[in-house]
Amino acid sequence: MFKYQPTWLFTVLLTWAAVAFPSLFNASRQVISTSEYTLHGLFLILTLFVVNESTRIGYLIRYILLASLVAVLCSLFFISEVNLILIYSVMLCSILVFYLPALVCYGYIFIIHGLFLVSHALYWQHGWLWANAAMFTAFHFFALVVTQRMISEKQAKEQLALTNAKLEATQSLLSTAAEQSERLRLARDLHDDVGHSLTSLIINLDIARRTCNDELQQQIQACYEQAKQALQTTRSVVSDKRDNVGFNLIDCLHKLTQQTPRLDIQLDVEQHLDKVHLDTAQCILKCTQEAITNTLKHATSATCMKIKLEHIHSQLVLTICDNGVFSGAIVYGNGLKGMQERVSLLAGKLNLINSKQGLTLVIRVPYE
Repeated sequence: MFKYQPTWLFTVLLTWAAVAFPSLFNASRQVISTSEYTLHGLFLILTLFVVNESTRIGYLIRYILLASLVAVLCSLFFISEVNLILIYSVMLCSILVFYLPALVCYGYIFIIHGLFLVSHALYWQHGWLWANAAMFTAFHFFALVVTQRMISEKQAKEQLALTNAKLEATQSLLSTAAEQSERLRLARDLHDDVGHSLTSLIINLDIARRTCNDELQQQIQACYEQAKQALQTTRSVVSDKRDNVGFNLIDCLHKLTQQTPRLDIQLDVEQHLDKVHLDTAQCILKCTQEAITNTLKHATSATCMKIKLEHIHSQLVLTICDNGVFSGAIVYGNGLKGMQERVSLLAGKLNLINSKQGLTLVIRVPYE
């Protein structure tokens, strides 16, 4: 249930200790209330729940925890007069940027420092601590900007890795398309040129065999049989070139999924589907690419994805599901509309199912 990056866990514990220990074990403070001990401990527990990377804690619960953290922090302003409490706010600000727009985070900085000034000026009677507020405001801005930059770089790396995976998959698709085009061209040339020439030769040999004398008939008969065998071989080669036209979809899907960042993708493909018609393979591959892109872009809480491709009742069924949380109605943007158009061109169907377990995409296209 609990999953942490070591650096995150160490930073949270170290920052909490840097604030809590000087505040609670300060010899100059005569009386420290039980409420203050409780709030410091509660702040640590709530923070550990928020930074937990387990998907069992959904976004709604995390927003509730964040609101509780803000409430605990505001309460500490009126229970403890220690200025170090604002370091908790710096830590909280660097977490908020993962869940809220930057503009909201900037608003939080001004509101929390306004509350700090008011509490110390009117409640603790320390006057207006403009210098302390300005210093900690600078710390907040620094934490916010650095975290935003880190998130932007992470997203850029993910986008680069995904683009590279798409390019390799597309390159494989184009290479196969070029190879199949060459095979079909060769098959047509053999059929149209060599096949027709051999047919004409067989007809002439048959006429010669029927009209020649007995001495030449045996030799012409041998040539006639060799020509028929050559024609049969040519037809067999043409049929083989045409019948083996197909796209190795399994290898291409493996290349795409193995290089996808952040997501742990489980790929389950029936082995006999190694040769799929080019149009069908292109539809399946492009829809899979778009589904992965949508999950990385919109379901930021998703950590794993399952992709299953199977043959059911003369249909090729692609099922893609993730564990991301998606709130609200599903809006068909350009990506989903493009997927639907690709599937419709093959007389197939596309269905989307949104549940608490995540989003499930089911595509069915004809397959023989």
